[in-house]
Amino acid sequence: MAGTDRGIADTLIPNGVKPAVILSRPQMGENIGAAARAMMNCGLETLHLVAPRDGWPNPAAVAMASGGEMILDQASLFPTTRQAAGPYTLVLATTARRRGIAKPVLTPRQAAAKLLSHTADGGLPALLFGGERAGLDNEEVALADYIVTAPLNPAFASLNLGQAVLLMGWEWRLAVLADAAAKSEAGAIQPEAGHYADSPPATLENKAFFFDRLEQALQEAGFFGNPEMQPTVMRNIRTMFNRAGLSEQELRTLHGIVKTLRLH
Repeated sequence: MAGTDRGIADTLIPNGVKPAVILSRPQMGENIGAAARAMMNCGLETLHLVAPRDGWPNPAAVAMASGGEMILDQASLFPTTRQAAGPYTLVLATTARRRGIAKPVLTPRQAAAKLLSHTADGGLPALLFGGERAGLDNEEVALADYIVTAPLNPAFASLNLGQAVLLMGWEWRLAVLADAAAKSEAGAIQPEAGHYADSPPATLENKAFFFDRLEQALQEAGFFGNPEMQPTVMRNIRTMFNRAGLSEQELRTLHGIVKTLRLH
C-alpha cells in the first residue's frame, strides 16, 4: 500500500524527535528483523538491543527485515536495559501483565499521545519491549515511567515481538498524523509552554543515579525495617517520583535535599 501520508508524518514530528525502540533480551534474529521492518513501516529509526540471546549481528534478522536493513545496521548493543534506556527522559514498558507494580497503565493510543506531548516538551522518549519467552522482569518494568497494555482478547493477549513493535509504531504514527492535521486546521498556533519550559526532563540515567543515592541514604537512616522488603519499597518510591515527570532542575533540588538530610 502506498504511503501517501509520508511527507506529513515524517516532516511535522515535534522537534524531529522519534521514540527509540529498546528490545530487551530478544531471542530469535527473525523477530528482531520483523521489529526493524515494523519500525521502518512507521518511520521509527533508533533501535537498541539488550543482550540478544543469539548474539549480534544476526543474519536471520537481516533476512526478515526486508527493507529495514538500515535500522539493523545502525542498531546499538547494550549489556543491560538500564544502560540502553539511560539517555531517555520517558520510558514506556510494553507488557500484558502489571506484575504487582503500582505504576500508571496506558493503552497504546494513550501511550502515543503521551509520547507526542513529551517530544513537544523537548523530551526524549523510548519504548521498551521484553524478550519472547518471559517479557520484561520486575526491575525493567520498575525503570519505566508507564506500563503500556493493549486491551486485546483476555483469552489470548500475547503478541510476538514484531507485532508489538508494529502496534506501538502505528499508534505513534497515527498520533503524529492527527497532530499535523490539527495544527494545519488551526493555522499552526503555537502551544503554551509546558511542564519542561524552564528545564529539560530528567534522563533515566540521572534518575537512576538519584534513586541509588536516595536508597543508600534511607538505608543508612534505618528506613528499611525489613531488609527483604527493601527492593519492593524502592520500586514503589521510584514509581512515585516517576509519576511526577521530574525535570533536571527538580532532580538537582532532590539531590540537594538528600545531601542536606544526610548532614543532620
